[in-house]
Amino acid sequence: MKKALLCTVLFLSGVTGRGFCTPGNEDAVPRKDTLSVEMQDVVVTATRTPLTLKQTPVITRIITARDLESRGVATIQEALENELAGVEFHQAGYGSSLSFQGLDARYVLFLVDGERMAGETYGNVDYARLPIANIERIEIVRGASSVLYGSNAMGAIVNIITKMPKQRVEVNASMRYGTPYQKNGDETLGGTNTDRDIHTYRNKLDLPNLKGDLSVGFNTGKLKSLTTFSYRSVDAYKLVGTKDEVRHYAAGELKKMTPKMVPVIGPGGNVVGMRPEMDPSTGMPVFVVGSTNLNDTTVIVPPDDRGLSVSGWRDINVGQRFDYVLSEKFRFELSGNYFNKHRYDFNGSILDENPLSNNSKPWTFESYEGYNVKALMEHSPNENNKVYLSFIRDEYFRRQDSLSGVTLPKQNHIYNMPRLLWTLKAGEYNRLTTGLELINEQLHFDLNPLGYDDLKSMNTGSLYVQDEIRTQKALSFTVGVRADWNNRFGWHVTPKASIKYNIGKFTIRGNYANGYRNPSLKELYMEFQVPMQGQTYIRGNANLKPETNHYLSLAGEFTTSGFNMSATLYNSYFRNKIDVRGHMEETKTILQYENVRRSEMGGLELLARWRICKGLFVRADYNYLFQIDDASQESTQYIYPSPHTATFQADYSFSASPGCRINLNATLRYVGAKTYEDFMPIVNLSGMGSGSMKDLKFWMGSYSARQQGYVICNAAVNFDFKDMFGLSLGVDNIGNYRPKVVNFNSATTPRRNMFVRISYAFASKR
Repeated sequence: MKKALLCTVLFLSGVTGRGFCTPGNEDAVPRKDTLSVEMQDVVVTATRTPLTLKQTPVITRIITARDLESRGVATIQEALENELAGVEFHQAGYGSSLSFQGLDARYVLFLVDGERMAGETYGNVDYARLPIANIERIEIVRGASSVLYGSNAMGAIVNIITKMPKQRVEVNASMRYGTPYQKNGDETLGGTNTDRDIHTYRNKLDLPNLKGDLSVGFNTGKLKSLTTFSYRSVDAYKLVGTKDEVRHYAAGELKKMTPKMVPVIGPGGNVVGMRPEMDPSTGMPVFVVGSTNLNDTTVIVPPDDRGLSVSGWRDINVGQRFDYVLSEKFRFELSGNYFNKHRYDFNGSILDENPLSNNSKPWTFESYEGYNVKALMEHSPNENNKVYLSFIRDEYFRRQDSLSGVTLPKQNHIYNMPRLLWTLKAGEYNRLTTGLELINEQLHFDLNPLGYDDLKSMNTGSLYVQDEIRTQKALSFTVGVRADWNNRFGWHVTPKASIKYNIGKFTIRGNYANGYRNPSLKELYMEFQVPMQGQTYIRGNANLKPETNHYLSLAGEFTTSGFNMSATLYNSYFRNKIDVRGHMEETKTILQYENVRRSEMGGLELLARWRICKGLFVRADYNYLFQIDDASQESTQYIYPSPHTATFQADYSFSASPGCRINLNATLRYVGAKTYEDFMPIVNLSGMGSGSMKDLKFWMGSYSARQQGYVICNAAVNFDFKDMFGLSLGVDNIGNYRPKVVNFNSATTPRRNMFVRISYAFASKR
C-alpha cells in the first residue's frame, strides 16, 4: 500500500506541478486534438453513419493514434486497460481473458473497420492480430448494439479504425525495445529431448521485448494505397505468489477425492495387491468422491511455486489496402491481411503439466495463422443516398507444434460475410439505415468429440432498419429493429430506442437496447478434459438457447470550453445467460454449459476531461459495478471483476525550441479489492514418498477468496523533431506491483519495465 501511495503522489506531483503551468509559460502549446476539437470528431460505430461525438445517441469513447503513441502502448490490451475503467485482462489457459464492466469477452464484439474477427476462444479474439501502429482510432460504445451488429454485441463494441494515407506519399517506421521481464534460461524443464532441443526451447522463453512497424502509402486523389508490416516478440514470464490464499468453503462444498484402486494380478492369476487405476489419456490416477465436509471450512493454502505462466510469443502482421474513387458516384475498396504467431509457454506451471502426470512428452508450443480479405463497392446515386455492397472472409488457424517437428491442428475458424447497406437522408431531419447481411460460420476444432475433421457450421441471415430523427435542433431520436434467422435457433427480433436532448451546455441521453447472443459452436459441441487433478471435463450442450439482455442507460453530460464531464447509470437484465454448472457422473466432475434463468448487472460510470491550461490535459474515469444472478452454487465463473475501478491520465505538451516539441504523459490505473470464486484443488503429495499413491490426499470443491486492490502507474516522455523524427522513453509499472496471491483472477502485469521507442515519418504533400 505504501508503494501505491508513493506512486500516486509522485504521479500527481510530476504532471501538475506549478512549474509546468504558469500564466507566463508561453512555450506551452495545445495538443493537436484539443478538447473542443475532440467533441467534433466524427465517429461511425454508434449508428453506422458518421456523427460527431456531440451528436451520438450513446456516449462514445475514442482512443486516438496520438494517445497510443504518447503513452508508449504496445498492445490493444494495454490501450483499453489504461483508458477505460472497468476493463481488466487476466491470464487463462488459452491466453488473455477480458472482463469488460463485469462481462466476459463473449459479450464484447471486437471489429476492425466495422467487421468481426474469426478465431475466438471463450469470446476472446487473438488480440495480437491488432497491431497498434496501424490504428487511426479506437471507438468504444458501451451497452447492447445487436440491432446494428448482431450476435455478441450485448455488452460493448470495440471498433478499431485503421489508417489510410492523407498525403501524396507517406512513409512511417518505428522500433520499440523494452527491458526483459524475466531471465528464463535456467528454467528446469522435464522431458526426454536432446541438449540442442533444451537450448532451443529455453531461448524461446527469453525473446526480446521488441516491436517494429513499417508502413508505406500514397494518395493520388483517386487512388490510395497503404502497405503495412509489423513484427513483435515478447518475453515469457511467471507470476509466483508470496502470500497464502485463504479459501472459504461452504458447508458440503469440500470433497475428499481418493484414488480408485484396482487389483494387481500375479503370475498365477491370483490377486497380489492393489494399485491406483490410471487414466491413459492424461497419465493421472482416476479419483472417486470420498467424504464431504458438513460445516463451513476455511483452508490456508500456501503459494504454488510452479507459478502462473504468461506466454511469450513472436508474430508478424502484413496488410495491403487499396481505395479507388472511380467517379463521384463510385468508390471501390480492396484489402487483405496476413497474420502469423508462435506462442511459447513453460512446462510445470499452474496452467500446464500436472504434478501427478507423466511429464515426458516433447515440449510443445502453439502456432497461429490468419488472413482476411475484404472487397467493397460504395455507390452514391445522389447526395442523399449511399449504397455499400461488401464481402469479407476471415479465417483463423491454431496448431500445436513440437520441437520434434510434429504439428497437430487444433482449430480452424472461418467467417464468410456478404452485406448490403443503404443509407438514405430523407429530408432535413431524418436519416434511414437499412442492412441485409449473411454470416456463414464454420469450425473445425480438436475438442469436438467426433474428431477434428467433423465440420460444425452455423448460418445467420439478418435484416435491420434504423431511423435517426431530429425533430428540432435540441431533440433527437434513434429507433431500430433487427430480424435474424439462424438455421439452428430460428427467428429472433431485436429492438432499440434512444433519445438525446440538449439544454445549453447539458446533454441528456436515454437508451434502451435489446441484445442477444447465439451459443457458440464450441459451447454447443465441445468436450475437454481439464489438465488438473481428478477427472474434470468441460462439456458443451446442444440444447442451449440464445441468451438475451435488456440494456438501459441514462447519461448526463456537461461540456464547456476546455471541460467535459459525464455520468452514466446503466443496468442490464439477462435471460437464459449461458454459464457453466458442475455435477458428478460416476468418478467424473462435469462442468457443462447451461442456461441460467436470470442474471443482472449494473453500475455507474463517471468521466471527466479537463484542459487545465495551455498544453495540459487530464482525464479521469471511475466505474462502479454490481452483479446479481440466480445461478446455483454449482455454477462456475472464470473471471470475477472488481466492483471499483478507475483510470487517470495526464498529458502535457510544450515547444522546447523551434522544430522540437516535448510531450510528458502519465497514466494511473486503480483496481479495487474483490471477492472471487474458484475450484482449484488442494493436493498433498506426502503419500507419494514411497512411490505409492494409495495414501494420496486430494480435495476438490468451489470456494470463495479475497483479492486485494492495487495501483499501477506508467509514465513516458516523447520528443518530436520537425514532425519527422521521434524519440520516446518510458517506464511501465513504476511501483513494481506484483500480485501476492496468484491465480486466474490475478493481474498479469509484468514487473517494472523500461522502454525506448524511435520513429521516423515522411510525408510528401500534394
